[in-house]
Amino acid sequence: MPENRPTQTDAAEALAGVAPLVSRWMERLLAGHEPVLTLPQFLALRAVARGAVSGAELARRAGVTPASTSQLLTALHAAGLLEREARVDDRRRHDLRLSPAGHAALRSAEGLVRDQLTALLADVPPPEADALARVLPRVEAALAGSAPPRRPPPPRPHHAGPPPPPPRPRSR
Repeated sequence: MPENRPTQTDAAEALAGVAPLVSRWMERLLAGHEPVLTLPQFLALRAVARGAVSGAELARRAGVTPASTSQLLTALHAAGLLEREARVDDRRRHDLRLSPAGHAALRSAEGLVRDQLTALLADVPPPEADALARVLPRVEAALAGSAPPRRPPPPRPHHAGPPPPPPRPRSR
């Protein structure tokens, strides 16, 4: 008799159900952290701490658009969590590293998130928790390594007939 195993589709559906809930949990935890961090700021700090990262890769890892990356980095720099240094070979690019305050904030935020999620997973049997711990880094790498799908253009208004004529200028 064939073994009843979840498929990639089942896993995708489960991930789609849980990912927004985990994001919401993390957003709320980080909002109560000192210093307060947004989820993209937390993810950007993690990415910078892991080593040299390009702007496009940082955008993917932080879950923001490439256009928003500059604002994200500016906010982290203004908060004293990030150091930016222009490269000698290309002044448009910067080397990024966490400041001492950035390292402390990241360690503290990671600890808060880890402790709260650990408590949440307390009833998950160890073999399943182990499997989750093994597979999620692969999912993270897949998500961080590819750009998300493009946003569709905004919907066009649907009119029943031709557009109304422009207003007439008033005569005096």
